Amino acid sequence: MKNGSLILSALFALAIMLASTGAYAYSDQTTTERILKENKSFVEFLNICVTNFAESRKEDLKNAYEKHFNADVAFLQSDYRRAYKRVYASQGEMENLYRDMVKNHYLEDSKSILDQLAPGIIRTKNKRARLYLTLGYRDRTVSWVHYTVGDASNPKLFSYKMYKYVDAIKMARRAKRYAFLALFESQSMEKKKMIYNQLVKMERDMSNRYMNRFVDLNEQNYINEVGRTYEDYEKTESAKSQASGKKEGGKSIQDIIDDKTYEAKVAKRVRFRNETRTARYILNGEFDQAEDIMRKYIEDFNFKLIIATFEVLSAGGSDQKESEKLDYDKMKVHLLDNYSRLARKSLLDELVDTIKVEDDIGDKKQDEFGRDAATGGDTPVEKGTAPTEKSGKEEKEVR
Repeated sequence: MKNGSLILSALFALAIMLASTGAYAYSDQTTTERILKENKSFVEFLNICVTNFAESRKEDLKNAYEKHFNADVAFLQSDYRRAYKRVYASQGEMENLYRDMVKNHYLEDSKSILDQLAPGIIRTKNKRARLYLTLGYRDRTVSWVHYTVGDASNPKLFSYKMYKYVDAIKMARRAKRYAFLALFESQSMEKKKMIYNQLVKMERDMSNRYMNRFVDLNEQNYINEVGRTYEDYEKTESAKSQASGKKEGGKSIQDIIDDKTYEAKVAKRVRFRNETRTARYILNGEFDQAEDIMRKYIEDFNFKLIIATFEVLSAGGSDQKESEKLDYDKMKVHLLDNYSRLARKSLLDELVDTIKVEDDIGDKKQDEFGRDAATGGDTPVEKGTAPTEKSGKEEKEVR
C-alpha cells in the first residue's frame, strides 16, 4: 500500500515537472507533422473559396498562410512547440475567414440561385426538375446546420470549427449543383437537343471523337446519319483520309494506328454502334438512356452538361424564360467552384513571393521557452530594430 502511494506521488511529481517545462503532447514530431498536413488542407480549400468569390480578403488569406508557412519552417528546424503555436495562430486567422465565406457567400449565394430558378422550374411541372430543386433546398438547409454547429462550438477549437465550415461549404456547393441540374431538366425537348449538340461540339474541340458525325446536323440529315451502317461510314472516312493533307500510303495517321491492332478496330466499331444508339435516344427525347451511354465516353459529364446548358441559354431568344435570365458568366464561376476549380489565377500563387520568414535564428536571442528574449513574445522583432524604453510620462499613460 505504501509502495503504491509512493508510485502515485512520483507520477504526480513527474506530471507537474513535465507541465512546468512545456513538454506537451504537441511537442512531438509525429503530432506536429499531422497537424501541419491538416492545416495545409484547410489553407488549400480556403484558397479556392477566396480566389473565386472574395478577392478583397486577399490580405487575410496571406496572414493565415504566412503563419502556416512559418510553422513549416519551425518544423524543419525541429522546433515543434513553435510550429504548433504558428499552426494554432494560422487556424485562428482562417476560422474568421471561413465563417465569413460560409455565411456571406455560400449560404447567401446558394439561396439566391435556388430562389431565382424556382419559379420557372415549378411552372414547367417537370418532376425531375422539381426533385433536383427540392434536393438543392435540402442541402442548403444542411449547410446552414453545419455552419450553426461550427459557429456555436468552443471558440478555441479552431480545427473542429473549420471542419464544420468545410462541411457547410461542400453542402452549399452541392445545393447549387442540384439547382443547375434542375435548370437543365426544366428545358423543353428541343432545347435539350440543342444542349446535347453543344456538349458534343465542346467535346470535339477537346479532340474527343464521340458523336462528332452528328454535330450541327438538321433533323433530316440527323435521321439519315442514324440509319447509316458501319461499312458505309468506313468508306466515307477512307475517302476523307485520302483527300486530307495528312497521308501516309493513302491513309491518315489515325487510320494507320487503328488498323494496327484488333482491339482498336473493335473499339471503333463499338463506338460507332453506341453513337447510333445515343443519337436515336436523343432524337426520341429519351435523354436518360442517352446519358447512360455518353458517361462512358465523356468525363465530368454533369459539369460539361451544365456548361453546355449555360452556353445555349446565354444565346437567348424571344422565347427565353424568366428563369433563364441569369448572369451566366457569374454562374460559371459558381459551377467551377462547385467542382473545386479555380475561376482565375490562384491567390496563393500570387502571394507566395510576398511571404516572409518571421525569424532568423542567427540574429535573435530566445529565452528558455523559445520566445524572443527582447519582447517576451513568440514573434521576434525585425532585424535591425530593438525595443525602446518608454519615458516616465509614457509609462504612466500606459498604466
